[in-house]
Amino acid sequence: MAEDAAAAPKAEQNNIDTPAVAADAAEVEEDADQLDEAAEDAAPQEEAEQTAIQPEKTSKGLTEEWIQKTKHPVSWLKWGADLRAREEYLTNPQYNEADEDKHHQRYRFRVWADVMPTEYFSFGTRAMYVLRNFIDPKASREWESGEVMFDNLYATLEPKDSNWRLRIGRQELLDMGQNWIVQDGTTRDGSRTTFFDGARFTWKFPDEENTLEAVYLYQCAKSDAWLPPIDMQKSRQYLAEDDIQGGMLLLRNKHFENTTLDGLVIYKHEYPGDLASSIYGDSVTMQPQVTVKWNDNWSMVGRAALQVGKRNDRNFLAYGGDAKVTYSFQDVVNSKLWVGFEYLSGDKGGNGTDNGFDPLWGRYPRISEIMAYTRVDSGRACDYTNMYSPYIGYSMEPWENVRFAGTYRPMFAPENPLGGDARHSANSSFKGHLIYGIAEYSFTKHIKTHAVIESIIPGNFYTPDYRATALFIRGQVFLTW
Repeated sequence: MAEDAAAAPKAEQNNIDTPAVAADAAEVEEDADQLDEAAEDAAPQEEAEQTAIQPEKTSKGLTEEWIQKTKHPVSWLKWGADLRAREEYLTNPQYNEADEDKHHQRYRFRVWADVMPTEYFSFGTRAMYVLRNFIDPKASREWESGEVMFDNLYATLEPKDSNWRLRIGRQELLDMGQNWIVQDGTTRDGSRTTFFDGARFTWKFPDEENTLEAVYLYQCAKSDAWLPPIDMQKSRQYLAEDDIQGGMLLLRNKHFENTTLDGLVIYKHEYPGDLASSIYGDSVTMQPQVTVKWNDNWSMVGRAALQVGKRNDRNFLAYGGDAKVTYSFQDVVNSKLWVGFEYLSGDKGGNGTDNGFDPLWGRYPRISEIMAYTRVDSGRACDYTNMYSPYIGYSMEPWENVRFAGTYRPMFAPENPLGGDARHSANSSFKGHLIYGIAEYSFTKHIKTHAVIESIIPGNFYTPDYRATALFIRGQVFLTW
């Protein structure tokens, strides 16, 4: 799913550096999880635009230089398009053998444009359409035509030679480098869209070591609240569980060599929603993050979060953290090995304080594809909470444009608030084994493919009827113009 930053003016044209953290970009590659997919989906045109224009032959009579010229026909216009085609198969997503297998195809089409009437002002937009073909279960077998949605629509103001930039409108925040809790603003929408509605101000300090990001957002649960889709599908109208108003402040420091220090503060107000899974209340999340590259071999990224406030009329106090160390072998196959540990507090239940960690806008398949479909614990997709887990992963590139990667993660629950119900055992904590593998091949810069296989073997945290092995398989072709 991780599976969709959008048509922004490119870094070489901006006076302000794009505030992405290098190690987070490496993390996208190394984790072999949906961060990799999210980066591919979220910034296809930026990747293409930043590619150096070289006369590399992509096919007979078709050069990269010619492709880029068609995408930038005049000085004030850039445009592009992509197609993502997926075949997905899923079995036992609720860890129950009574589940019917799910098999479907998804085709997402997008086209975008940047209009730059002056050197300091630009306008960006992107339209998206998804077509689905449901194969299993048989009762659902049919083609489903989607809707046309503008998932990017923003204006950017950045005076020449200035140290600030202002962007207002529908936009993505992937390049903030905070993908642990800030990535997907449309948490119920899967990988179809990932936008935020709001304003983002970036200030680069004169010392060139500090950058401040200020974000205001107002996310609406329904897709037609701000900008109605064309031929809206009511079955897809809820992009989130509730309306959310809030803001973020991110201070980034690069004073120390090969080190990036981030301080992120997020305020979120959730209004009562229509859905049973809606949450309401106010919360503040404080998250420091450090990224270090000690040398060519060793690097590390770590972050921790403290959350306070009130949620569903209960006091709210939660905490979590994640740390990962990566070793790059610097060998002929570019192999990398990483180990890490993640902790997300769980709600104890039965008292006046809710201790369940809120993943905020980190609810995408950051950890698992299957857990995007699973509703066993919270009823919400990718609601990563109540879990601690070590993990280990490895990647290699044995041939040009070919990459293999895999991760293993045993998962445990620090709390068992649902213990004793039909799905959860009374006194056990082992959630299960998560195994993930991906194989990627890039034919050209514009044609990429991958195959994913993932399995969760549930543990004794669940009752015997809910310990069936879950399996997810996906094949994908991604075309970018």
